[in-house]
Amino acid sequence: MKTTLFCILISLLSIQALQAAPDLKATAAKIDELVNAKLAKEKISPNKPASDEIFVRRVYLDVVGRIPTLHETTEFLKSSDTDKRSKLIDSLLASEGYVQNFFNYWADILRMKSQMVGGGQSLPAYYGYANWLKASLRDNKPYDQMVREVVTADGKSYENGAIGFYIRDYNMPLDNMAVTTQIFLGTSMVCAQCHNHPFDKWTQMDYYQMAAHTYGMTASNGLTNPLLAQAIYGGGAAKNKNNRYGGAVTKFDLPEGVERKDIGRAMTEILRPLRYNTVLDQTDKKVLALPHDYQYTDAKPKQRIEPVIPASFSKDGKIVKDGQQPITSYAAWMTSKDNPRFTTVIANRLWKKLMGQGLIEPVDEITDSTVPSNPQLMTFLEETMKASNYDMKAVLSAILNSQAYQREAYTKDVELGEVYNFPGPLLRRMSAEQIWDSMVALYKPNPDAPSIETKVEAEITLRRIEWLDRALNTLTPKQLQACTVKVAQKQKELAAEVRAAQEKMEAASKAKDEEAIREARKAIQSQRKRIDEAVDAIVYDAGFKRFAELAREGKLDEFSKDEDFAKEVAAAIKAKKDGEDLGMEEALGILAKQRRAKLQEQARARMKADAERFAVDDKNEKASLAAWENFRDTYMLRAADLRSPAPNGHFLREFGQSDRELVENSNDEASVGQALMLLNGKTFSNLMNRYTVIARALDKARKEGGESVIDTVYLSLLSRKATAEEKALLQPIADNADATDRGDVLWTVLNTRQFFFIQ
Repeated sequence: MKTTLFCILISLLSIQALQAAPDLKATAAKIDELVNAKLAKEKISPNKPASDEIFVRRVYLDVVGRIPTLHETTEFLKSSDTDKRSKLIDSLLASEGYVQNFFNYWADILRMKSQMVGGGQSLPAYYGYANWLKASLRDNKPYDQMVREVVTADGKSYENGAIGFYIRDYNMPLDNMAVTTQIFLGTSMVCAQCHNHPFDKWTQMDYYQMAAHTYGMTASNGLTNPLLAQAIYGGGAAKNKNNRYGGAVTKFDLPEGVERKDIGRAMTEILRPLRYNTVLDQTDKKVLALPHDYQYTDAKPKQRIEPVIPASFSKDGKIVKDGQQPITSYAAWMTSKDNPRFTTVIANRLWKKLMGQGLIEPVDEITDSTVPSNPQLMTFLEETMKASNYDMKAVLSAILNSQAYQREAYTKDVELGEVYNFPGPLLRRMSAEQIWDSMVALYKPNPDAPSIETKVEAEITLRRIEWLDRALNTLTPKQLQACTVKVAQKQKELAAEVRAAQEKMEAASKAKDEEAIREARKAIQSQRKRIDEAVDAIVYDAGFKRFAELAREGKLDEFSKDEDFAKEVAAAIKAKKDGEDLGMEEALGILAKQRRAKLQEQARARMKADAERFAVDDKNEKASLAAWENFRDTYMLRAADLRSPAPNGHFLREFGQSDRELVENSNDEASVGQALMLLNGKTFSNLMNRYTVIARALDKARKEGGESVIDTVYLSLLSRKATAEEKALLQPIADNADATDRGDVLWTVLNTRQFFFIQ
């Protein structure tokens, strides 16, 4: 883990950031001055100021990622406060909705996936990574600090979620370097990984010199306890005899019938549950070498490369000082205020996030010849970013408060390569996440509240990895050796059973005995489960037994200083009277049950309150209400609380959510599937459940009569009342009681292009 002094320094810098924050009104005014000067130079008239109706919908979508609710819209529109826009901006930036929305934004850039590698085994690392990102946004952590934390991240997923940055490119350090420079330095170096860049200055040597700084950030499945590692793989191992099951095996005494390769296989199974959850900083040990087919004259193939900042990038050269980890020096260089590219990229990204296009396009392919569309404005935004010590909210607030942002949208297409001078923000289609989260806002109250269910699932998943890791590291070297031998013996026993089952299946196939074939196949397919159960019983239960002994004696703090961990172990043991027989998985089950019991209690209380509010006393109606609440709490969640990305076929994926394979890989293209999902899918029928926010609002409007239904729909979806022409078209439908109950007015407006665009 990185030093405490480093954390203290960052805290001091954060305090300085608060003290040095630039004046908001002056900053916004300067932005307008620079935008207006460029418009005047180009003889372009700025768009007229946006109305309150346009502004309130736009700012909600841009900051919290959803349309405003009916109540939020009406409260804003009826306010006569002259500072109401500025106050709304402040409240939105301070809200949980900001965290949800900008989590989606950064998850797309960082390619955050629930299954980053190895299928579901990387889920704990994802949850840790997601928790780290949400906490960073919630705490308004300075951007440069966030970048330093991910670039230098090492440790365990349950201790340092930022390691997800390296787990995402599991043991692909060269690929990770390409992503790092693309995201944080706006530079596309990926071509130079294999050869000199054909269109830019980067050489393959440049690429390897940069990558040498991060090459040792190693995602490990091994033992991080040196004593345990030595017990299995350490001294006594024959040189250069690494086997494919986990490295050279130490020559401790083995029983008859167990070979060294069996121990390697056994350790692979023991460590399997902990895979993809550890990153080690070995940048001072692992040395990067050029590829065997290196073809240029400045070095030889397989030559070792020292970490150096290439001259084509910076004059800094060798930045690693004696006694420093290369990765620490590299992160400090990258995030320095003296590194202009770093500041340019984030300032440009934030401008594009709100205005629809960057001052530099593309945002991540900047070259020496790149010229911003408004160089003076670009420079000012960079200076503002530095002056605020990389406070992203301060920069966002300045842009949001500018006249440039608060003008009507530019509705014409900006062709590729065309210089855009920002007479107003670009008209944009909502992202998939914004559309989905707007549906959530129509569906349930308090749409920005983070999902407690998702939080509990993440907590339990991470706790399981923590308990397994601590249990394994509780064992002494001799205990681990003995457990490994037992696992090896069990593997051989199961392998023999599988061979016998395969022979039976072959014989049964010849005899066409279907029942015997099924039994043999079942025995073969159960091997994976039986090996996992054996590892749990032999290894992890042994470690947990020691936990239990220490907990009963009140000595668990001698092994772990984590108070939460100690309390959880003690609670799990106390929950079962015959604690001596308590296994690891059973204890984890008790922990999960305790966590979920609170959720169930909350759900029952909410159900009771809703039943009273909706006057539900009929048995069938109660069942209907319970089904709605379950659907609301498990499915109608903000995009940031769902698995990332959503599975194929989900609303989010249909509307262009990124698959997280490439940086910013989402799309806003229309499709037939989108139209069918809205016209005939469950999305609309779910909204018309009588307990949803929009259905209740429509029911109230129907009782009020007149134009109330139409106004309610328009204010809920578009943050404005319908025009006279729109009312004339829709009034016959609104006057039809059956059509109103079916939500035909809502269905009509929901399927217009107006709904999907940010004006």
